[in-house]
Amino acid sequence: IFTMGFIKGLPISDESAHAAAVSFESKAYTAALVAARTTTGNRPLSETTNTYARKLSELVLEMIKNNGKFEADSVQTGSSGEVDLTGSRDFLTTETTERVLAALLAPGSTIKRIKFSTKSFGRDAAAVAAKALKNVSATLTDADISDVIAGRPEDEALDALRAISAALVPARLARLNLSDNALGEKGVRACADVLTSQPALESLSLQNVGCSINACRAVAELVTKSQDLRQLHLFNNMSDNEGAGYMASILARAPRMEDFRMASSRVGPQGGMALCQALCTGRSLVRLDVSDNPMTEEVAPALAALIRAQPGLKALNLNDTSLTNDGAVVVALALAEGAPALEELGLALNEITAAGAKAVAVAVAGKAHLARLNLRENELEDRGAVIIARAVEKVATLRTLDLCGNQIKRVGAVAAAKAAASRPHLELLALDENMVSEAGLDEVRAVMAGAGKAGALGPLDDNMEEDDEELEEEDDEDDSGLSALMAKAGLA
Repeated sequence: IFTMGFIKGLPISDESAHAAAVSFESKAYTAALVAARTTTGNRPLSETTNTYARKLSELVLEMIKNNGKFEADSVQTGSSGEVDLTGSRDFLTTETTERVLAALLAPGSTIKRIKFSTKSFGRDAAAVAAKALKNVSATLTDADISDVIAGRPEDEALDALRAISAALVPARLARLNLSDNALGEKGVRACADVLTSQPALESLSLQNVGCSINACRAVAELVTKSQDLRQLHLFNNMSDNEGAGYMASILARAPRMEDFRMASSRVGPQGGMALCQALCTGRSLVRLDVSDNPMTEEVAPALAALIRAQPGLKALNLNDTSLTNDGAVVVALALAEGAPALEELGLALNEITAAGAKAVAVAVAGKAHLARLNLRENELEDRGAVIIARAVEKVATLRTLDLCGNQIKRVGAVAAAKAAASRPHLELLALDENMVSEAGLDEVRAVMAGAGKAGALGPLDDNMEEDDEELEEEDDEDDSGLSALMAKAGLA
């Protein structure tokens, strides 16, 4: 370390180099020790040695890239009673766990919140963690044990989860985060003690945990005390319709639900409808995110019914849900009738055309608190952009407008720029990946600069220039009364 620093001209003292060497060697040895064990035995010594050398090299090079700075591992202990281990990714031993959890192990400790993320716990480390958690069970209310078994063999990871889960039983938790652990059904059941024991849990997060259909069924079996649940987050799982059905059974027992997320979980129309119907059990929903699920237009009526039943809805993320024009119209008309407090609306990647934009415009124009509107990667074209621009002019609170990837040309881009630039709180207008000519881009820039909003204009590097055309007259013969609604909303 000292020699590499000398060659690079970095001021690394003997003391700093020695302290770093001791720390790096310990971390590399522990990483190699963990990697050496598998569920069926031990890896060849050559592989273990390579793991040791590779980890050691990574740590040394990281220090050199950081201008020779070495900071000993520290634990963030907030004045409000919080211990946060988040930082470098390390495998903990008995000794290092005792050191980093000293605040929890201290007699009379009153820690309320813990976060063990980025530290990997094996059996020995989990035993120390269990002792620490039991010591603060009288005051602990928030347990974030996300990302705590990375790199461990399955049997050891499951044992670690069982130990930590059992230690949390005496606590009265309000929040529990199990995200970013490779749980699957086995992992969920390894956490059975804590999932079944908490009578007043308000928040549960199971994001990126391999929550398959069977894992979802396990969650539904174990989380029976959900009457106080206000937040349930799932993301990047493989739950499918059946898994969504199991989650719906939890929602049906959670009338106080305020914040529900089940994004990127392969949920189709049947699962989407089950979730919507279950959420109608209560009227407290504030945030809903079911983005990146192939729900299709079939789920639109159920979504519309849910929207009408939730007067306090503030954030709705339906990005990439395959609604198409028909589904988007149904949802937008429900928003026009309800959700008066809406602040965020995401309808990106839903194949919405100018015809669907009419309904979206009617919904948006009446929202006095709307701050973010995402319509990127639809098929609005110029006419749709002009329609949305008319609605934006009536939303004084708008901060971000995303119209990227909508086949918009000069007319639509300039209309959007004029509308957005007139908003006093605008932070971002995104118009990239469209078909605006260079002359049109110059006009957009001039509009934004003239309004003092040049800094709010997003990148325009990926526009595919085409010949600009004037906007043609619109054919409104069959738009299901949307033009009339627009006129009523002052958008004609």
